Amino acid sequence: MVSLASMAKVLVKNECDSVMFPAFSPGGEYLAWACADNLSGVSIQLQRLSDGSVTGLLEGIDGVSGLAWSSDGRRIIFSTSNGNLWEVALARPDHPEKLAIGHDAAGIAVSAAGNRLAFIQSRVNTNIWRVDSSEPQGQARKVVSSSREQTAPNISPDGNQIAFESNRSGNNEVWVSDSDGSNVVQLSSFGIRQTGSPHWSPDGKLIAFDSRVGGNANIYIVDPRGGVPRKLDIDVHGNSFPTWSHDGNWIYFMNGADAHKARVWKVPSKGGHAVQLTNHESLFPLESPDGRYVYFSRDWRLWRVRTDGVGEEQIQGMPQLTWRETWSPFGPGIYFLRGTGGAKEIDFFNLDTQKVRRVFVSEKPSAGWLGGLPVSSDGKWLLFSQADEQSSDLMMIENWP
Repeated sequence: MVSLASMAKVLVKNECDSVMFPAFSPGGEYLAWACADNLSGVSIQLQRLSDGSVTGLLEGIDGVSGLAWSSDGRRIIFSTSNGNLWEVALARPDHPEKLAIGHDAAGIAVSAAGNRLAFIQSRVNTNIWRVDSSEPQGQARKVVSSSREQTAPNISPDGNQIAFESNRSGNNEVWVSDSDGSNVVQLSSFGIRQTGSPHWSPDGKLIAFDSRVGGNANIYIVDPRGGVPRKLDIDVHGNSFPTWSHDGNWIYFMNGADAHKARVWKVPSKGGHAVQLTNHESLFPLESPDGRYVYFSRDWRLWRVRTDGVGEEQIQGMPQLTWRETWSPFGPGIYFLRGTGGAKEIDFFNLDTQKVRRVFVSEKPSAGWLGGLPVSSDGKWLLFSQADEQSSDLMMIENWP
């Protein structure tokens, strides 16, 4: 807080990893904010300014994108990550109510008179595109699309299907389609924002993915032909971004990402005792095609370690990553996506020659989360996510109660 008289700054004490959307109540009795302890849930907290005491008003929210007070100071209005508007009364903190108005909402503001509610209504349309990497001048075509967002594609071993995450049902879930985007089937129904990162097993019979349903990150296994996802039992908690070893015996994953202490681990594909492979920040593990190494990103650079956890080393000569998860080892090198000014390009880095070959250039922007850059098993084509349309409007509700 800053004093307008003296401009002196005072730190507002809290125990949150991340604090967002601070807002004073109209009468000046309280300061409210959204508190994110990890990626799995957000709470709304209140500080009584007279004595500095802090209390939790509401917990377990699946992301907050805006917060404001009603003019009488009795309610807080907030928007969730899926764009819905909610309000919670201070007198009934355990009974939030979803408003029947507004969608794709963020950035909430209430007029001083209290009878007008304004918010930003925005939408991003992100789709999955295919590039034929064998062509000298690769052409891209859209293969998986809807009016919402499609990210984190992964290609089945036989090249006939694509697994991906999408919020086309209102929340992020795992979906599967044919390689041309047809015959789309929903595989998960957890109803939260943080579900996705699907990866096929080497035999194509299973898909591993992660979800933070229930407040903690866990790995799930599902049959791509349908069925109920089952949680993989692992003796460590907070696990995400599962990928498979080439023989299907192990699953690599990140542990501790929600607590900003991501490390690479592996566990038998049937679950059980997990083994830690790295001791410092390590993100988005993928095994090399020959099964000798596990690649991962660290400090916007690509690294690798042997599958037994020995010999961490940075990949020398490879350019810095623009997106930490958007790369894929294949054959003698690494496919990766990087930004060059306003455009982005897919390149191939040869590990032997340390030379970079351009594969494809796109003028359109990329989404904030892409989830990977998968290559087909024969190396002839790859997939990437792209934001095809972004729009926003300023909305106002008159005579808001």
